[in-house]
Amino acid sequence: MLDRYAGRFQAFVDRFLTGEATDDARVNLKREHSLKVLAEAGMLTRRLGFDPDHARLTHVAALFHDTGRFPQYAAYKTFRDATSVNHGRLGVATLRREGLIADLPRASRALIYGAIVMHNRFALPAAVAKAPESPLALASHVVRDADKLDILRVMVEHFEADGGSDEVVTMALPDRPDAYARNLVEPLLGGRVARYADLGCQNDLRLLLISWVYGFRFPAAREEAFARGLIDRLFAGLPRTREIETAREHVYRLAPGGKHDA
Repeated sequence: MLDRYAGRFQAFVDRFLTGEATDDARVNLKREHSLKVLAEAGMLTRRLGFDPDHARLTHVAALFHDTGRFPQYAAYKTFRDATSVNHGRLGVATLRREGLIADLPRASRALIYGAIVMHNRFALPAAVAKAPESPLALASHVVRDADKLDILRVMVEHFEADGGSDEVVTMALPDRPDAYARNLVEPLLGGRVARYADLGCQNDLRLLLISWVYGFRFPAAREEAFARGLIDRLFAGLPRTREIETAREHVYRLAPGGKHDA
C-alpha cells in the first residue's frame, strides 16, 4: 500500500522541479524531509504498538503531511506560512484536488486529512485534544512528533553548513552570533513551547527549536532528539551566557539521565 502512495508522492513532487538549481534544491529538501518524516513515523508507530491498519494510515499522513509546501513555494518562494498561506490547509486542498488518496475509504481519508491539517498547528483543537487516545489524535501526534524530529535535523544541518544556511529555510532571519531574545529563553525555563511570532534572529530560532522538547507528545520522540545530539548542537550555536546555561540545565532535566554532553 505505502509503495503505491510513495510513487504518487514522487511523481507529484517532480512536477515542481524547474531546472533552476536553487528552487530545485528547496523542492528536494522538502521531498527528503517528507520521506524522513515517514521513516520517523514508522519508528514511532512501532515503538507505540499501533495496530497495522492504524499505522498504515498514519504513515500515509506522514508521507503527505507537507504536500502544501510544494505549491506554496511555487507561488510564494517561501516556506513561511505567516507571509504566504497555511501549508497544512493547502496540503489537504491539494490532495483532494489531485486525488492522490482518492482510492481510500472516506473514513481513512478523513483521518489522513485531519492529521495533515493539524500537523502545523500550535496545539490540537480542543475537540481532538479531549479524546487523546482516539485514532485521529494519536495519528496527528505521531505526525507532529515525527515532523519536529526531522525539522530539528534539517535546521541543525543548515546552521552548521560551511557555506551558510539557506535564507528560505531560516526564514530570512539575520545571523547575529551574540544576540538572542530573552522572551525566547523564558519558555525553556517555564517548560513551554516558544512561538514563531517572537523570532528576531537565528539564535531565537535555535531557542524555539530547543523548546520543542516540551512539545513532544511521545517520550520516544523526545528521547531521540536528545540521543541524536540535536539539542546539544542547537545549544552549541548559542552564546555561553549564564541565562543560556540556566536554560540548558532546565531543558536537560528531560534528557535520559538528566545530563548533557557540553
